Amino acid sequence: MALNDYFKKMRVVYVARNPRDVCVSYYHHQCSLISAEFIGNFPEFLDFWCRDLCRQGPFWEHLKEAWAKRNHRNILFLFYEDMKENLMRELKRLNAFLGTGLTEHQLQQVAEHTNISQMKNRKSVNPPPESYSERAKKEGTQDFIRKGATGDWVKFITPDLETKFQAWIKKGGEIAKEIPFQYLASEAQK
Repeated sequence: MALNDYFKKMRVVYVARNPRDVCVSYYHHQCSLISAEFIGNFPEFLDFWCRDLCRQGPFWEHLKEAWAKRNHRNILFLFYEDMKENLMRELKRLNAFLGTGLTEHQLQQVAEHTNISQMKNRKSVNPPPESYSERAKKEGTQDFIRKGATGDWVKFITPDLETKFQAWIKKGGEIAKEIPFQYLASEAQK
């Protein structure tokens, strides 16, 4: 990522997300796109994830670099869960950071334009049909934009897989403890 190189010339918006949801989302992308075409099941994918063998990783190293720069004047560090909780508040932060001067009405239009259901149907966002794997075609999961939900990981990460995931979180060290990810209310960040 080499953030230092970017800061002098441009602004960076970094969006972090609960790593469990990132893992589940990334699994679906890797299964559905020909460019990746992961053929295993979710427990197998989680094993790759926890061993930092996935592309665009390792997760903690990438995140650590951005988190260390979060107070730099040319970086805006956002959390996906905050955007889901109050999109207008986060759009106002983005508007101020970029200096775009959008009005409340224009921000509302941005919110509508970036709504998950709108994004799912927008050709400019989704890969063309030939980009999807045979598995995705067979299973009817040709969705680049899938759900946009938070907390969906609970449907995939069983108690046994959670034990493995907790060990991976511990491997994340201080950065895993320091970043205030939003987890389910019943879960304490360890």
